[in-house]
Amino acid sequence: MNRIFPVFLVGLLAAGAAAAQSSASVQTDASTQTQGSAQADKSGTRVSGYGSTSTSTNASADAAGNSASLSSGTMIDATLTGSLDAKKNKPGDRVVARTAQDVKQDGKVVLRKGTTLVGHVTEVQARAGEQTESQLGIAFDHAMMKGREVPFNATIQALAAAQSSASAAAGSDDLAMSGGAMGGVSGAAHGGGGLVGGVASSAGGAVGGVVNTASSVSENAAGTVNAAAHSAGSVGGLTSAGRLSSNSSGVFGLRGLSLNSAASSTTEGSLIVSPTKNVHLDSGTQMLLSVTGQAQ
Repeated sequence: MNRIFPVFLVGLLAAGAAAAQSSASVQTDASTQTQGSAQADKSGTRVSGYGSTSTSTNASADAAGNSASLSSGTMIDATLTGSLDAKKNKPGDRVVARTAQDVKQDGKVVLRKGTTLVGHVTEVQARAGEQTESQLGIAFDHAMMKGREVPFNATIQALAAAQSSASAAAGSDDLAMSGGAMGGVSGAAHGGGGLVGGVASSAGGAVGGVVNTASSVSENAAGTVNAAAHSAGSVGGLTSAGRLSSNSSGVFGLRGLSLNSAASSTTEGSLIVSPTKNVHLDSGTQMLLSVTGQAQ
């Protein structure tokens, strides 16, 4: 009996020590987990803070980009991408054009060449019955840049026929002149008979005259197309590259059409009128736009 009690006492003490160690371990694990959780929360808070800063920065950048605007008076050389007709279109129809060259403001490019410009038809009137005058109103209100819109208001300051039409007219004139003149020179050469020296000399002079004449026609072709069918009061015209100059106003190369500047306004855009036919603009028609302010 005396032996059993000490053994029992030792076992009891051992069990107590094991229980104490287990409790300490649990407390240590709990403390570690709590500290780890707190650290994780703090870390998460810091990460979240960084994320918020990044988001805020991106938002600021987007806001700055979206606030970009075109100053009043900025000129835009554009090309119509679809046809318009007073007999077919109706108010609200979409009008699309593209910039023909970079648009700069304060020495910086604000619109790249090829940027899409979007507007709409504001009013339409076809010639029918007692309506002897045709009208077509157009207003441009924003540009599309990398998926975002840059709002602005612009009126049409000048219109001109598509470059291909002007080039074709000038080319046909040159061809007709050179073809007819060269035919005359060829006939003179053949009809000279034995007077080879005289004929050669005459042919040389004639050819020189033809070349000079053709050159003059070529040089003046742009001016001829420039002046043809321009509306009353038009100013400026086309550049040597065949585009509307920045100081042009009015209509060039589009017979029977004129711009009613008195009826043009920031909200209603520009009014194209014709007293002789229905207003029609082909795809490729040149447009010189003048920014009048930022669209609301």
